[in-house]
Amino acid sequence: MKFVLITKNEKALESDIVVEMAQHIRDRGCGVELIPRPRDTSGERIVIPNDADIIVTVGGDGTLVRAAQMTFRSGVPLVGVNHGHLGFLCNLDEDSILSALDEIMAGHYDIEERMMLSGFVKRRDGSETRLESALNDIVISADDATSVLQFTVYVNGEYLYSIQGDGMIFATPTGSTAYNLSAFGPIVDPKTELILMTPINAHTFFSRSIVLDPDDAIELEITPRRSTTRESGHVTYDGTYPVEMDIGDRLCIRKSDTKTRMVRMSEMNFLERMRRKLSETM
Repeated sequence: MKFVLITKNEKALESDIVVEMAQHIRDRGCGVELIPRPRDTSGERIVIPNDADIIVTVGGDGTLVRAAQMTFRSGVPLVGVNHGHLGFLCNLDEDSILSALDEIMAGHYDIEERMMLSGFVKRRDGSETRLESALNDIVISADDATSVLQFTVYVNGEYLYSIQGDGMIFATPTGSTAYNLSAFGPIVDPKTELILMTPINAHTFFSRSIVLDPDDAIELEITPRRSTTRESGHVTYDGTYPVEMDIGDRLCIRKSDTKTRMVRMSEMNFLERMRRKLSETM
């Protein structure tokens, strides 16, 4: 069996927990390769060896999401180790990681397939700019933090509403505990399939999240609010690689044809992680 350990940066490769994990894996006759996660601005990708069986990320939820974004096409399942605060996505913590590695090597784990979102920007001139698939969310927001954008939203070609605000979050169930949660969107079990649409600081009375069918085709158009100013925004997927949008451009959102495969250990399920995480804020 071969493991790939992905750390949040180069320095983390030398951390005690990573060194201990790698030695533990080798002592049991399995292979291991250590890879630091590239910086988001570098444009680099993580190359997963063809013989890899499990990807283990060491850091937090952000490290896991970025690694998933860069490796999901390999089909190799991921599991995250919390190196710090308890997260919603990482299944393991430092105290239990060595025994968990033994369980994985013994085949005592399950695989969950997590829904992803894909999208593209349809320009006024008919051209298109493709986005990568996102495990957490695709977000449109104003270029200027002091600006407000006006959107018109269509679902399956039918007008839904027009709304003003700082932006809009389109989240997967996995991403319901990320930016969506900060914007007061609902928490959803990550095993489900649906699309959450949550306004960011809406400047209208209707500011609730809407839960949409995973097979819905969603389009959001930036519409003019004032004739005297240039209003523009940008789209990010899982918080990276912004794509600019102007008035008349449309953001088109769909369920992705691909999924992220996640290792599920029986030690702590989603509801228990949620209960423990939320109790930290009380």
